[in-house]
Amino acid sequence: MAGGEQVPLRQRLCGGQECGAVFYVCQPCDRGQRYCSERCRDKARRQQRRAANRRHQVSAEGRLDHRDRQREYRRRLAPTLRVTDQRSDATAVFSTLLPPIWTPPDSCGGEVFCRVCGRTGTLIDPFTG
Repeated sequence: MAGGEQVPLRQRLCGGQECGAVFYVCQPCDRGQRYCSERCRDKARRQQRRAANRRHQVSAEGRLDHRDRQREYRRRLAPTLRVTDQRSDATAVFSTLLPPIWTPPDSCGGEVFCRVCGRTGTLIDPFTG
């Protein structure tokens, strides 16, 4: 920002189930963000979709849809299924990669900054406006 002008920032708490990070958004960028990052937003969306799919699968219509999908899948696979239960003699090597540790930064040298555009600013007290 020109001249070191401070932008009012609003404090938010990430709505991610396992995150709960505090982040800040300036008024021009404020669109009612609930998540501190795309990663948290995408993870929450996947959880919502899984829950919706589970609800559908246990309904009568969902069971019929699943039955029909499986019949079609088996029909398509039938010509290609020739060998079953054949394994390789080679020993498989498995390794577990841990995801990088990510902690959302909530301050920059003592000043808070907008999570969207990166502008530094002053925190707005949510109780006084």
